[in-house]
Amino acid sequence: MADLQTFYRATNPSKTLAVDNEEDRKYYIDFSSVRGGQIIEKLRKKIAIFSPNQPTCELFTGHIGCGKSTELL
Repeated sequence: MADLQTFYRATNPSKTLAVDNEEDRKYYIDFSSVRGGQIIEKLRKKIAIFSPNQPTCELFTGHIGCGKSTELL
């Protein structure tokens, strides 16, 4: 039973990984090379540089538990 609990804690899609946490970092996989570049950096530039004084609306989608929140942190 302990192994099942360990597995669930490691794969719980409702828990956002904290990339500054060493334990969580081992589960993070950088997929930027297969996504076609630094999407988060492009999003940051679009919001912070091109429209610093204007509100923006950006759509950032993906399946449940795929790492959207982790990428944005």
